[in-house]
Amino acid sequence: MLMEELARKDDQQSNLLAMQMEALYRGAPASAMSIFGGVLTILTYWSPSLAPMLTIWFGCICVIAITHLSSAAMRPEFMLQRRFKLDWSPAAWSRLIRAVYLSSGTCWGLGGSWLLLQGDDHQTLVMCCIAMGAVTVTYPAVVYRPVFNLFQVPIFLAFSIAFMISDIEYGNLLAVASATLCAALAIIARSMGEQLSMAFRLLDRNRQLTEQLAARRLILEEENRELTAQTLTDPLTGLANRRRLIEFLRRTPDRCAVLVVDIDHFKSYNDTYGHSEGDICLILVADALRRSIDASVDLVARHGGEEFVVVLTELDRDQALEVAEKIRTNIQSVAGLHPQRIRRLVTASIGLAHREEERQKSSSELLVEADSALYAAKNAGRNRVETLSDTHPAAAE
Repeated sequence: MLMEELARKDDQQSNLLAMQMEALYRGAPASAMSIFGGVLTILTYWSPSLAPMLTIWFGCICVIAITHLSSAAMRPEFMLQRRFKLDWSPAAWSRLIRAVYLSSGTCWGLGGSWLLLQGDDHQTLVMCCIAMGAVTVTYPAVVYRPVFNLFQVPIFLAFSIAFMISDIEYGNLLAVASATLCAALAIIARSMGEQLSMAFRLLDRNRQLTEQLAARRLILEEENRELTAQTLTDPLTGLANRRRLIEFLRRTPDRCAVLVVDIDHFKSYNDTYGHSEGDICLILVADALRRSIDASVDLVARHGGEEFVVVLTELDRDQALEVAEKIRTNIQSVAGLHPQRIRRLVTASIGLAHREEERQKSSSELLVEADSALYAAKNAGRNRVETLSDTHPAAAE
């Protein structure tokens, strides 16, 4: 139990970190502002004597920004991931982003503090505005508090030291202000970061609950389908039962045929060989019935005992008679196909009733007519197909 709880907490922490990384990297295009700030700084401080150091510093700024943008482009949130995929864990992405923000903050802190010692009061004002702008643009990084502090702390601490050792007017006061601002931002970032983390946890929990509910719904739907199938299926043969037959007849097109199929002398078979052998016979006859129809549009149902009902749709009378003869033949061949399972020759008598598109007969009338035709088939010698108007004798047994 303890191990399961620890694993669950690890999963929650990993999910939280993954969402934080996604939010951070979605804001990666703002790294271009770092290059823009570097350009403004160069324009403010450019002089032949400072040119070499400014060039090196600006190059570092560009490399860090491009690294950030390139790594973001290989995230799943961006299109380039399809060609250049970095399949890293959230922890690996967090290590990279911390390195990027620390490098950027250190570069701006060291470079900015050095420039504070080189320029006049006007240039100092511009440099402070650029640094404040850089921290402001980075403020959305409080979503993952460590990276925000890795960026802003080096800048303000370096600026505080530069103000203290410089001959700028009110330098000590500016140093205290810079350090105070650094601490205040860290406190605010902690508070906001905790709130955002809580929001992410709630979002992740809601996502998990949604997935669990969706999975549970699928399970319930499957169970409902199984229960529905059980209520509409004969447990022995797997055919439709009477309830399914009635529902199917209600939706049957005007032109259709109903066949009542009865296994000849089944009671004798059952009494002679036992109920288990009789069940095997019923199952094999059911398989023969299935093979004889188009299951996509027709239906075979067990009506009770050894009696089955077949509903054929969109067939004329002659076509229905052909299917009925096919059924009779397939049932008669069961003994030859399964000599180890069938004890003797099995045949069936079939009564057929047909309805044309005028729908002059109801479904119940069709069943009654087919049942009457079945009795005619039995009285005529069994193992045959009968309608109330014509006789269709079978091959001799």
